Amino acid sequence: MTSETLTRLLQVRGQVRPVREVNVVPKIGGVVCRLAADVGQRVRAGDVLLELEGDELRAQVRQAEAALTAARAGLEKLLAGPRPEELAQIEAAVNQAETNFRKAEANLERMEELHRQGIITKDQWEGAVTAYEVAEAQLNSAKQQLALALGDPRQEDLAAARAQVQQAEANLELAKLRLGYTVITSPMDGVVAFRYAENGGTVGVGTPVFTIVDIDRVIVNAQVTESYANRFRPGEQVDVRIDALGGQVFPGIITAISPMADQSRSFPTRIEIANPQHLLKPGMAAEVIFVTDSREAEMAIPARAVLTGGDVPRVFVVEEGVAREREVVLGLEAGELVEVLAGLALGELVVVRGQNYLEDGTVVNITEQGW
Repeated sequence: MTSETLTRLLQVRGQVRPVREVNVVPKIGGVVCRLAADVGQRVRAGDVLLELEGDELRAQVRQAEAALTAARAGLEKLLAGPRPEELAQIEAAVNQAETNFRKAEANLERMEELHRQGIITKDQWEGAVTAYEVAEAQLNSAKQQLALALGDPRQEDLAAARAQVQQAEANLELAKLRLGYTVITSPMDGVVAFRYAENGGTVGVGTPVFTIVDIDRVIVNAQVTESYANRFRPGEQVDVRIDALGGQVFPGIITAISPMADQSRSFPTRIEIANPQHLLKPGMAAEVIFVTDSREAEMAIPARAVLTGGDVPRVFVVEEGVAREREVVLGLEAGELVEVLAGLALGELVVVRGQNYLEDGTVVNITEQGW
């Protein structure tokens, strides 16, 4: 029997997961014209993963640029007013309309006199009246055109022209945005875990084309039963054993403990592990080793030395070659050792094999010492 540091452990199975996993999905569908990344490749945020054919979208950009140019030209023309040659044409039209009106007016006066004298028919007189009215209307229209040309543009016309420019700008921005969607980039630093697209293949909107994972750090989600829910705190260190790596143990940190139990009355607990060499792969089986209790025991014996059966724990000790049964008070049991609080003295020899066949006072022969 010796003094020992006793540590009680809780071992929970889990699975290695990436600390972050993102599915990359295109915002537009199309045909893949270039693959720029493959499985296992390290990528940085913003690195190109693939490109889609964009000839049609580039044509739409050019079309939107032309529409914007036309809208701006229309607004500028409205603000600048008519050019000198256009104004000259309008003034010439007014002069011509005035000449035509004077002729129609003079003709109407002459036809009225002839009509009173009965020289012309009523139809001829009415034709002269109609010609006069047409000439008058044309003159008024020409004068209105001249007044509009010489005056400031109407506010409603300016508002409409400006709205057309804004609409054309928005259409161009949207066309450029859609063209930009043909280049699909990585949203984060990481490693390509899966590639779902093929060169020349078609991809759809919302369908993943890549999965990027960050495995510089990995996590293991462990289910801790309710009896241990309050034993652990975020920030505490645990060990994580990986079977696939020959049982190698990695240090981990508890980063989160759910405050609510799941349907199995367990509390999801997340452990984060540094993984700079990427030895830990997502999907590997893991065993999380929690320390539930640890203390220095003044006296500890192998747990197998304790006799089974009965209400009080008992052991056999050897005194001068004779087996003596002792009642003991036990404390913390940790693995193969158990703490003895009372009933034994430090340094006494305890029987660890064959004790179930002994009686108090049996003569024994010590063949081996040690555990």
